[in-house]
Amino acid sequence: MVASKKFTVIHVLQIASVLALLGYMEFAVDTGRISKVFLASPVSIVKEAIKISRSGLLLSHFWVTMGEVLTGYLIAAVIGIGIGLLWALFPKFEAFLNVFCAAIMAVPKVAILPLLILWFGIGFKSKVILIVLFSVFQILYNTITGAKQCKTEYLKVAQVFKASKLQTVLTVVLPASLPSMFNGLRISAATALTAVVFSEMQAAKAGLGFLLLESQQLLNTARMFFLIILVTVISVLFVKLITILEYILCHKWTRV
Repeated sequence: MVASKKFTVIHVLQIASVLALLGYMEFAVDTGRISKVFLASPVSIVKEAIKISRSGLLLSHFWVTMGEVLTGYLIAAVIGIGIGLLWALFPKFEAFLNVFCAAIMAVPKVAILPLLILWFGIGFKSKVILIVLFSVFQILYNTITGAKQCKTEYLKVAQVFKASKLQTVLTVVLPASLPSMFNGLRISAATALTAVVFSEMQAAKAGLGFLLLESQQLLNTARMFFLIILVTVISVLFVKLITILEYILCHKWTRV
């Protein structure tokens, strides 16, 4: 039976620390000790959040970014898991492609962003491709690592029942690789949004990154703080969603 979490002194200190920081930010900005250009007070951040939400501006840019993130992430997941399972099914295929994947993975993604913009423009395609490049290799290598950690006993049982290679991968190797696979999915989920926001700040006509850059140029510090907090919260929720999905899919195996 899992013990219930208790509210301890550490939790009180954590909450007190956050409140103290917020209180100091409010005091420092209101008294002029720190310029509003460099720091936004919590009250001004909340007011700006309400203002931009009511205007409808935030929602339009939010859906642009989320469309890019979800599309790129899902493509990366399909490619990463698919190639990982193919490598487990055909080791020679891994031996052939591994060096090419390692070379592409080593290329700085920030450096090739100008090329992606040149080839695909500043719109949807270049952002999706960048997200795929940021995410696919983490998913791929975590998938193949999990597949290689499959217990030999399980593979021998599959051989005894004369399972084909495809059946062995789908019924034995895939379940065994799920924890490692989801670890890659979590890591890439955290980096996918960061990648698209960065690319939108470099060249875009819409999106949270574009909105963040515009706020910087207008010296709207309160909006900048709000957007940074929003992106952080979305990333945390994205990772949490992957964790919940992992629990749903893996729970029956962890109980065995």
